[in-house]
Amino acid sequence: MKIRTRMAPSPTGNLHIGTARTTLFNWLFARHHGGEFILRIEDTDLERSSKEYEENIIEGLKWLGLNWDNPEIYRQSERLDIYEEYLVKLLDQGKAFWCYHTKDELEDERKQQVVNKEAPRHICSHKHHPPAETGGEKIIRLAVNSQLDRKIGWEDVIRGHIEFEEGLLGNFSLAKDLRIPLYNFAVVADDITMEISHVIRGEDHISNTPKQLLIYEALGAKPPVFAHNSMIYGPDKAKLSKRHGATSISEYRKDYLPEAILNFMGFLGFTYSHEILSKEEMAKEFDLAKVHKSAAIFDQKKLNWVNSRYIKKLSAADLKKLVGKEIPDIAIPLITERLEKISDAGDFNYLWEKPEYEAALLIWRGHSREDTKLALEKIARALAPLDFFSPDQLKIILDEVAADVSAKIQLPKTDRGLAYWPLRVALSGHEKSPDPVELALVLGKEKTLERVVGAIEIIG
Repeated sequence: MKIRTRMAPSPTGNLHIGTARTTLFNWLFARHHGGEFILRIEDTDLERSSKEYEENIIEGLKWLGLNWDNPEIYRQSERLDIYEEYLVKLLDQGKAFWCYHTKDELEDERKQQVVNKEAPRHICSHKHHPPAETGGEKIIRLAVNSQLDRKIGWEDVIRGHIEFEEGLLGNFSLAKDLRIPLYNFAVVADDITMEISHVIRGEDHISNTPKQLLIYEALGAKPPVFAHNSMIYGPDKAKLSKRHGATSISEYRKDYLPEAILNFMGFLGFTYSHEILSKEEMAKEFDLAKVHKSAAIFDQKKLNWVNSRYIKKLSAADLKKLVGKEIPDIAIPLITERLEKISDAGDFNYLWEKPEYEAALLIWRGHSREDTKLALEKIARALAPLDFFSPDQLKIILDEVAADVSAKIQLPKTDRGLAYWPLRVALSGHEKSPDPVELALVLGKEKTLERVVGAIEIIG
């Protein structure tokens, strides 16, 4: 059997992390088996669909590198002739019918079923009534036998056997008109004509599957293999939403590398041999039957860690391009070792811009402005005659300054913070930064001395 998977997003919102994860699973499965992956835009919901959202979805998938195999993207809005042909076929064979129940009648039926503690469904009691009798309201429904106790089931690759009672489905709707198909019908028609072998989608579609199986049966077509992956939850075990942070791929693009997003998403429901893998490496290991049934937890800290691993692999040129700064080459290792997100590079502005800070920040805990000024002056005097310095040489200078100042103010033992702390602040303007010796080496003797002198002026 030729493996053919598809992703069929609706352009009613930006590309969601959950949609992207399911797209990845479809892509991985197809690539693992040497099959094809198809992209289809389900835009029959004219009121909610928009070109803007469609473009966001397409651009997001391109950015992630999840390439599809159909040369032209399929759009349901361009396939109305196909849906009409299939609907006419069902109507002619008596497997579908025009229903003329009004909205009020349908609501009354639903209310009565609730009172009777029955499953809400429409059982059409008068078919084929002409529109004139009902004010023109009509819809095409599938001729389901509501009295039949047959089970509609399938072997879900991820979840095992699932079944529903056919009689509980009622005469569900297929289309508002011959050229206005509804979701379940359009999906089946598309998957038949596109020869989709495996439908891999979220578990929120499980309830749609028995209806779709009945449509396949009515059309005399073999259904695909179904696999329903779990939802993605936040750390609080609630469905992933805005309150957990960003949920659309476009919101992640400014801070994360596409390879990192893919790597992270690949673990949302599957376990691989290594934590860092390319999508091609994941495809080699991917096994649909081993996808987890339980909900995947979106761990922001894990994503940041994965992203940091990919940032470390960047060339100097690529890092500069992403950050948008002309970073000194000597500073690249220092930055890449500490970046989790691209925007974190802003925390290192002091490497190319003179930092601003309050004098109080220079003072090491428990000491005075005078102690701090003395330490900075000693550091400046020691650095001034040097053409350059090595890490060991600078450490010796700082240790000697700390010892001298500690002795002068009669401390029982040397407090190294007296020298290292004010130098850290003078060079970075922050309480937290890389080791001041590392910073001094990156900045060089001239800038280091300039900032130490500036700190002396600030502390007065």
